[in-house]
Amino acid sequence: MKDLWHMALIHQKISALLADMNLSNRQAALKCGIPYGTFNSALKNEREIGWTTLDALSRGLGVSFRYFSSDTAGLELLPDRQPGGPGSKAFEILNAQMQAATRTRQYSGCDVSLQDFLDWWFSNSGRLEGFDQLQHTVDMFDPPDPEKNRIQPIQSGPHSLASVCFEVSSSGQLRDTLNGFSDKVNADLVMAHSEAINRGEPVITHPSLDVKLLNGRRFTRQYRRVLAPVYLPDGKLLVANFSQDIKFG
Repeated sequence: MKDLWHMALIHQKISALLADMNLSNRQAALKCGIPYGTFNSALKNEREIGWTTLDALSRGLGVSFRYFSSDTAGLELLPDRQPGGPGSKAFEILNAQMQAATRTRQYSGCDVSLQDFLDWWFSNSGRLEGFDQLQHTVDMFDPPDPEKNRIQPIQSGPHSLASVCFEVSSSGQLRDTLNGFSDKVNADLVMAHSEAINRGEPVITHPSLDVKLLNGRRFTRQYRRVLAPVYLPDGKLLVANFSQDIKFG
């Protein structure tokens, strides 16, 4: 059932992408070097579209492959309204504009913006409600343990900056990676997490890292980081890390 749902979502995403780029199925197939007959038939008959075709679309149209592969980058952004209701036409226009703007971020591989995260936090006062559309880009931590000089990851978002750049897929792998950093780096992380808790609101900084990863690769990067205190339904305090790469030039 999930596979069928995901394939239907991929069909929606392709249709929205071609509409945004003002391309017909034939034009897209020609541009991406894929057989038009197979591509057009798959779209019209809602048949499976293979990853090879999706990769060709990604390369040919210049969009992030994650736009197709993510289950979380939904197209519906606003609740449905009854057709013909007051202001329904204006709502349809606004809804279409918001969907197009969000897909633009999805195409570049960043379907959640800094403003999205901050809007969510302030709307919910940090309570973990309505978090489904953000959680894949966020790492979650228990409050830091100053005596151990370590931050405490408990959940690693599959598309968070740390998961992508550090090549980790679990909180355990993230913890092992952080344990390999110097005492100075870890002390700075503990201090930053503690500051977010003490201030009781999101803290935005632009730190730099120069560290060695578990695979031996050196990682050097400046990035934008938001640390924010968040609360489970039972009141338990956690720290959320939403980070973005900084692109220069």
